[in-house]
Amino acid sequence: MVVACFWLAFWVVNRQLVRPILAILDEREKRVNSGREAFEQARAELEQALAERERELAQVAAEAQKERARLRAEGEQKRREKLEAARAEGQKRLAQFQAELEQETQRARQELAKHTRELARELAQRLLGRALAS
Repeated sequence: MVVACFWLAFWVVNRQLVRPILAILDEREKRVNSGREAFEQARAELEQALAERERELAQVAAEAQKERARLRAEGEQKRREKLEAARAEGQKRLAQFQAELEQETQRARQELAKHTRELARELAQRLLGRALAS
């Protein structure tokens, strides 16, 4: 009879207490595993997205570096062109100035020669006291 009571108690406890507890624990373990899998999947997706963003950022940085280099080279080329244009303009102006100076010098020499002849003629006339024949 003790054995029968034991088995009856065992069956009741098993049916009313142990099985529901085991079912709850199994359900809990399934939820934990499901949550863990979802967490791992989300983590993998996040790492993948992060890696993709890092690749995009590296690509954008490389493109920006190329653009900066291109703009720097373009600016340097424009600077050289402007400098060369300024030099050419300076040489042109210098040549014009030298030509004008040469013309002025020739005119001044001609005027000086003419004036010198006139002064010499006038001086000779004063010294001689009479007009000279041309």
